[in-house]
Amino acid sequence: MEQLVRAAIDGQQAAFEQLVEAEKSMLLAKAYSYVGNREDASDIVQETLLQAFKSIHQLKEPKYFSTWLFKILIRQCFAFLRQKKRTLVVETELIQQQLMEQEQSMNYEFVHEALSLLRKDYQTVLILFYFYDFKVQETAYLLDKPINTIKIYLHRGRIQLKKQLEQSMNKPIKQKEVIYMLKEQLVKLALNFVSIPDNYQLLVEDYSNEQATFMWSTDNLEEGIEVSIDPNGKLLDLTRPSSTTGTFVTMQQQQAIAEQFFKEQYNEALDYLTVSTIIEKEDDTKFLYEQFVGGYPLASYYTKIIVSKYGEIIDFKYNGYTKAPPKFPTQLASKDMILQQVFKAPWTLTMKYLVSDNYSVAQSGLYPIYESPIAYQSFNAIDGKALFEEEAEEDVVSFTKFPYVHPLKKQKTLENIIGVTDCMEKLREVEMDESTLGIVWRKKDWKAPKDKSLENFLLERIEDTVKAKVDKHSRKLKEFNWFKERTGELELSFEACRDIACTFIATYFKEYIPYLQLQIEEPSFNEMNRAYFTFPLYVAHGLQIEGEHFYVGVNKTTGFIDALWSPRIDLKLLDSYDCATIQPLENVIPALKDADAFLQWSCQYDDNKNDEVLHYRLGQSKTKQRIVGIDATTGQLIVCKL
Repeated sequence: MEQLVRAAIDGQQAAFEQLVEAEKSMLLAKAYSYVGNREDASDIVQETLLQAFKSIHQLKEPKYFSTWLFKILIRQCFAFLRQKKRTLVVETELIQQQLMEQEQSMNYEFVHEALSLLRKDYQTVLILFYFYDFKVQETAYLLDKPINTIKIYLHRGRIQLKKQLEQSMNKPIKQKEVIYMLKEQLVKLALNFVSIPDNYQLLVEDYSNEQATFMWSTDNLEEGIEVSIDPNGKLLDLTRPSSTTGTFVTMQQQQAIAEQFFKEQYNEALDYLTVSTIIEKEDDTKFLYEQFVGGYPLASYYTKIIVSKYGEIIDFKYNGYTKAPPKFPTQLASKDMILQQVFKAPWTLTMKYLVSDNYSVAQSGLYPIYESPIAYQSFNAIDGKALFEEEAEEDVVSFTKFPYVHPLKKQKTLENIIGVTDCMEKLREVEMDESTLGIVWRKKDWKAPKDKSLENFLLERIEDTVKAKVDKHSRKLKEFNWFKERTGELELSFEACRDIACTFIATYFKEYIPYLQLQIEEPSFNEMNRAYFTFPLYVAHGLQIEGEHFYVGVNKTTGFIDALWSPRIDLKLLDSYDCATIQPLENVIPALKDADAFLQWSCQYDDNKNDEVLHYRLGQSKTKQRIVGIDATTGQLIVCKL
């Protein structure tokens, strides 16, 4: 299970699909319990999985995958319920109209001060209810308090806030005005940090996840300006493009600018955080500030600041500090005991495609590697025990040769291959990297949501779309996915869908067939009536290339291909690969003498609290970089540069 999660974290889409397939029925049941409608619940699950796929790289502990996934689901359910019963927007519009009619200007600076004078529990409930639109029962759930208690806190908090505001502003105000001021204050505070060009539009105005987030941009999202602040108006995140002109500043001046800005936002933070990393690039310099205990940085507390070559703060991310840090252990486990386990662990031969920018290889290409789960393991620094328990043996996956099928006549256009119809329009075509274009289509009469929450921004980018990636030069299809459900009158069997998937590959990717296998799976369809089929690539002796495969989703009600992912590997690389250079494990295992165990603080998550725990992790002795495995040809350790 954990190996599969790690593979998904590393970006392997098939691994992610396998993980969520086991969770989907429970996710659907949970969503249904919130919204009471199967169709809505299905939409929520789809959005949950999409959000999970986009953010799985942020998951630090693989064993908490299920818990992490269900937390995303609950947030999506709450967002859905808020959108269904969003009366606050209407209220604020009426309040705004009243205020304009009165021709009186509110000084919203009083709100923050008045809110800060309330009892902490009243503050929290008001913030959740008005800033983030959580309902009473949702707030009760989040704070683990009875619903009646939340109602009392809301009632008393509103009364006290109203009194504080009346005293500050020296005039009577209506309760509805208080509601409007709470949110209006955050918008004004966000604009203190940035200047918005006239050609930028507000795309996101989101009050969730314990912060307020605003994003402005042109059609090019890479030029976007983003600000996130906490309920008290303190800056959490800032991203903005750099100017193209100005006076160059030195790296020392950049650091002085970074620390001055940091002090302005959090005056005492630098008493706890110190600069640990400086990465100087051509256009900017990144400064990382961390909180150290016993000479090692805590995982949870840090601040990132990037300063442009012209002396502008173009990126700021604040992750706090603690006045009650964990204690450094007085006695540590022996590193030798841990390193002995490395030699005793099972090491198995795999084939990987490695990119030289990410891994310690001379050039990008195919590499036979001996790898072991122990390379990803962490060990308690006090007793030396492994952090993750040994997993039960996974079910053996079997494969067969790619079946012979007759190819069909090729469709001439990309739209016809994917199934894009005349009632759809191309929304955008963007350059994703030096060799790939991304294209998005959607039905012409699709209506964008009016609310500018982050959920709706993502909805506008994803809902009912068809997304594809093509080769920038040849325009050959690489992958596509329908985020719009398609239904028909058919009721195809799993075997019939498999034949359709094989025929599609034989038609458009026949040159790969000599290197393909078919993974044998139990017949199953997901809630969107799709069956998925995996066709892994392999080299001589049946050695599969990890993560390199065709992955095809077929709709049983239409017979259409709804999803496709293709391998990254060029056929020339497969044709030229020679397995004869692979050495037996006993010849290369001495490379592990270059492994070492390093101390680091890690977040230990459970359902109730997040603790910093000191662990040993494995790495290369000189660089401290994480070990991926042993090169089965050269006998050298391969490490991850990232």
